[in-house]
Amino acid sequence: MKRLNIILVSTVLLIAGMNISYAQVAIRTDLGVVGYTTTCFDPLQVSIAPGFAFQLGADYDIHIKKRFYLTPGLYWSYRAALGDSSAEGVYGSELLQENFLNVPIHAKWKFDIKPEKFGIYIYIGPTFSLGMSSRSRVDLMSSGVEIDGTYNYFNGESDFKVPGFSGSVSDELNDILQEEFDAIGLRYSRFEARLDCGVGFIIKEHHEIVTGYDFGLNNRMKGSLAEDNFMNSSTLYLGYRYRFGNKNK
Repeated sequence: MKRLNIILVSTVLLIAGMNISYAQVAIRTDLGVVGYTTTCFDPLQVSIAPGFAFQLGADYDIHIKKRFYLTPGLYWSYRAALGDSSAEGVYGSELLQENFLNVPIHAKWKFDIKPEKFGIYIYIGPTFSLGMSSRSRVDLMSSGVEIDGTYNYFNGESDFKVPGFSGSVSDELNDILQEEFDAIGLRYSRFEARLDCGVGFIIKEHHEIVTGYDFGLNNRMKGSLAEDNFMNSSTLYLGYRYRFGNKNK
């Protein structure tokens, strides 16, 4: 959290210190495919299929010189994917759903093909992400017993129910499962650094069609599991921007 606060404050100070007469604010939305890369060793095995990604937010073009711009921003992203996992005799299928708050800081180069009608730009830069939630709806099989519920990858808390059981018996079974998850130590880090790059097409100054690709730079596995196991994600996306403000310089 402290790292993201430093990034947010630095971004605000950077914008405040620039000549904002050449700045343009854009509302952005993206749809994409998210892929999770996992490298796991016994006793943990994790496999996550390609899933769905949605992003919504804003960015801010700051003209530096000639065709070069600096583009900080802030956006929310949602990711969802199906997966399978196993560890210590527990087998499960899951629907992983994650929400992130993201701060991109991109370098951008713009080229006017037909002034005020059509242009193109390329961009590259880091994106710093803070996880707001990482939760799975899980169906488990343990010792021949089917169990369903949720698991929080950030704090390791579980909430499972066994069909046919209720009250103290169900709570006791959930406590046993919680102990197993605690022993495995499966946690994901909230913080993620990503590298983002892409190309955009400017139509009549204010409309932009963007295609891009970002990928995680750090291991999201946390704790002792991070020594031998690895997980991060990448997103291929198509987006639209509506940019307000002054004409490009």
